[in-house]
Amino acid sequence: MAIFAALVSGPAVAAPTGLNIVPTTDLVPPRQISISVQNANVALFGRHSLFHEPQPVPQIELGLPWELEGGLDVVPADPPGEYRPQLNLKWRLLSEDYRRPALAVGAAQLGPGFTPAYFLVASRTINYEKIQYQRFRAHHRNIKLRGIRVHAGMMWSGDAWLGLLGADVEVDDHFVIYADWTSGAGNALSYGGAIVIDADDSITIALLHGNDEPRTLSGLLLNFTHTFSW
Repeated sequence: MAIFAALVSGPAVAAPTGLNIVPTTDLVPPRQISISVQNANVALFGRHSLFHEPQPVPQIELGLPWELEGGLDVVPADPPGEYRPQLNLKWRLLSEDYRRPALAVGAAQLGPGFTPAYFLVASRTINYEKIQYQRFRAHHRNIKLRGIRVHAGMMWSGDAWLGLLGADVEVDDHFVIYADWTSGAGNALSYGGAIVIDADDSITIALLHGNDEPRTLSGLLLNFTHTFSW
């Protein structure tokens, strides 16, 4: 799940079942745990950039029964001051099929010193029907269609509704392109991708452009994730 980017008011934090910033309807499978480390400070320039104050954030996402995912992040509440834990929870209401997108609701940033965020997001595979059809064509098993998905939703954070948009494209077995955007001052557009090392490990790299200055490169997001069963 994602904890949304706020380049001015707080850290940008992503996770295995989100894009760079925006959450998706994906879940960590039951009885699996994803452990990530990411830079909370995304600033590229100045004396307080991520190169001087990286502020690593450990994250844990746990796959639960009943289409649930829970998580724990340990983030700087007042950078670069003390770190505090915050919880998140996501529930997938609907799974994607031929007629409808997947739908999930969730809550993030639950903990003392943080402003809770609540979200609703839908995910749709543009070429869903072709991918499903391909699975039943034995003589075409050597041709793998790649998924192309779009995501849209909204989030309540503090005293405002924010819009969420995103997309991901599976280029091949080892690279996925991510792009997403959160509305509102202080939030950002991001674009980058995940390098899939193997079934358990991946690295995500993304560039950020703040909504206040969309033409200016304002941040860099790095995330390493390892997943294992329990």
